[in-house]
Amino acid sequence: MSKAKLFQIVLFSFFANFLIAQNIILPEKQFTEIFFGRELSDPYRYMEDPGNSLVQQWFKENSIATRSILNDISGRKEIVDKLVEIENRKSYSVTLLSVTDDNYFFYLKTTDKDKTGKLYFKQGEDGSEVLLYDPSNYKIGKKDEYVINYLKPSWDHKVVALGLSKNGEEIGDIAFLDVETKSIQKEVIPNTWPAELKGINWLSDNSGIIYQHIPDIDPNDKNYILNTESVLYKLGDNPLQHKVIFSKNNNPEFNVKPEDFPLLCKFGQNDKYILVFLAGASNYYDCYYAKAEDLKRNKIDWKLLFKKEDQIKDQILINEDLYCLSAKNASNFSVFKTSVLDFNLEKKTVVVPEDTKEVIDDFVITKDGLFYSTTKNGVEAHLYFVSNRETKEIVSPISAGAITMQIKNKFSSEIWLSYSGWINPKHRYRYDTANNRFIDAPLSPVIAYPEYADFVVKEIEIPSHDGVMVPVSLIYKKGLQKNKLNNVLIDGYGAYGTSLTPIFEPIYLSWVLNDGVYAVSHVRGGGEKGDNWHQGAYKGNKSNSWKDLIATAEYLIKEKITSKERIAISSGSAGGILVGRAITERPDLFKVMLCENGTLNTTRIKEISNGQNNMKEFGNPDIEEEFNALYEMDSYQHLKKGVAYPACLISVGINDARVPPAISGKFVARLKASTTSQNPILFAVNYDTGHGMDSSDLQLYNDYADGFAFALWQMGHPKFKFLGSQN
Repeated sequence: MSKAKLFQIVLFSFFANFLIAQNIILPEKQFTEIFFGRELSDPYRYMEDPGNSLVQQWFKENSIATRSILNDISGRKEIVDKLVEIENRKSYSVTLLSVTDDNYFFYLKTTDKDKTGKLYFKQGEDGSEVLLYDPSNYKIGKKDEYVINYLKPSWDHKVVALGLSKNGEEIGDIAFLDVETKSIQKEVIPNTWPAELKGINWLSDNSGIIYQHIPDIDPNDKNYILNTESVLYKLGDNPLQHKVIFSKNNNPEFNVKPEDFPLLCKFGQNDKYILVFLAGASNYYDCYYAKAEDLKRNKIDWKLLFKKEDQIKDQILINEDLYCLSAKNASNFSVFKTSVLDFNLEKKTVVVPEDTKEVIDDFVITKDGLFYSTTKNGVEAHLYFVSNRETKEIVSPISAGAITMQIKNKFSSEIWLSYSGWINPKHRYRYDTANNRFIDAPLSPVIAYPEYADFVVKEIEIPSHDGVMVPVSLIYKKGLQKNKLNNVLIDGYGAYGTSLTPIFEPIYLSWVLNDGVYAVSHVRGGGEKGDNWHQGAYKGNKSNSWKDLIATAEYLIKEKITSKERIAISSGSAGGILVGRAITERPDLFKVMLCENGTLNTTRIKEISNGQNNMKEFGNPDIEEEFNALYEMDSYQHLKKGVAYPACLISVGINDARVPPAISGKFVARLKASTTSQNPILFAVNYDTGHGMDSSDLQLYNDYADGFAFALWQMGHPKFKFLGSQN
């Protein structure tokens, strides 16, 4: 075959895949429902049926065509190669560190030769490292790839409880590793999710654990992750048999809802009381307490401690003293102390009063006193210490946007502090309280990143549609020209009170390396400005989040930093509401939307996996006011035929059990049938991942390179071209 003929075949293949991706259209099937007098059209409702062969074929065709197109964008591989090169500068990285009371360090370590982290331990911070377990040896002979996503050593450090999951899934097994023999015990507990559901608590005598059991783990079942149970399991027993200590069925007197997770709070080996709270997609919860010795009885005598209306976000119990982080009458939070046996807000002692300028993020208690961290606008972090009723700010060794704290236990003096920023790698210290001294305590090698030396971080506030000032973080190279020609990527989230705090992430900095401006819009719905900021885009107020994002784009255009032809917006999961509604409300304002595993069809919230839990944040469709709010935030329902929509890359992991892939699929199908523009609408389906929480570094690098290369191609960046379009 001649080279010319071969070139023609290859060129035809390029064009064919591009046209296939654009024109893979599913038929509309008339379907309407009426809610409180409002008629909803849902022509792709049938896509929610996981057994529909036509839909599954459509998913596969989109996956193949989209993959071919993305692979043929010049510059994409260069992004991946650069991220891999940066990652390989580290000879290893350490995660999931757990320090026992008797000073044993257990952690995952990933070297440049490892596909996933292996379990190690050592005695003391400077002890000799011992390899304990490689998760690739779990269930040998099966094609599944397992990762360790959680670990908890017993009090005597002889056994380690490991959370293991496969193929990008989150729910998996709890296995027990014998430290002396380095072998997994034969009893393995299924249907668990310790990495998400408050982890594991060891019994004081090391004989067993308390964990969260999930009766139904099939995401296609209507009872998926409902009616979960806090249970006690004794080592060596049948893993399918356990003692329920708190659940809907076991404790009917407390009106536990099917979607509530009754989770046991972390407790110490010698604690006299235990706490359980009804968790879920909410910052606040009902909490109950009982004597720790009741764990030995058939029935635990639980008593109500506080209600969710008390707005307590976190708590620490020391003997009978209960320290609480609360937003009650304190939007930026305060810390108060009361008694577990006489909880009374009228008798509380305020330990840390609310600061009107800084939000309290976290607090810990050690033998020496109480440490707490704050942030201003979610991006400027400070550290404070309270002892003998005196509060002082601890002057940090470096400036940072976020501070995380780790202690050995509440009766020890040992505390470690990690500082991070947008362009500064995490720096970890051990803090010597007695001498007010920071001691370097890195978990991984300290690496130099000269390519970021000329990067600038600028923290600003911009007015939104209603005059409210929204924090925006801008990262760009020195010498930024206000010539309207800068390619801008705006990231955001805006849900659950979750703040987008500064972390060092080369993935996002790769956008800046390619001469772009990376912006983080700290929209309402997050926690950057306290509880009121969250409430500002909660349920019926949700529209403020995407209007804040729209205001951010308009500000950058007004300041001549960019133009609407050069703005991409990006988010995922609950952030799908943010970006989906931004392009459906202002399709003219954005060039590209990137969305991963997005919540794009909120009126269906009650019918999808984990939906009933998320109704706590977004609304209940059975209540008229809340249904109207869900409709307003439903991107799928706001797509209109005859509108020119931006270019979109929408991606899903087929094993996602949080947001069903069908939700994104419905949005893509309707978007393709609605848009009048020639902008590509691509649907990337990964059959080896889930919600993205357990994806490997290489998988993440490829996913983000897909999005960035796609966006820069659409913006006309000379380095990023669709090679199939060349002649």
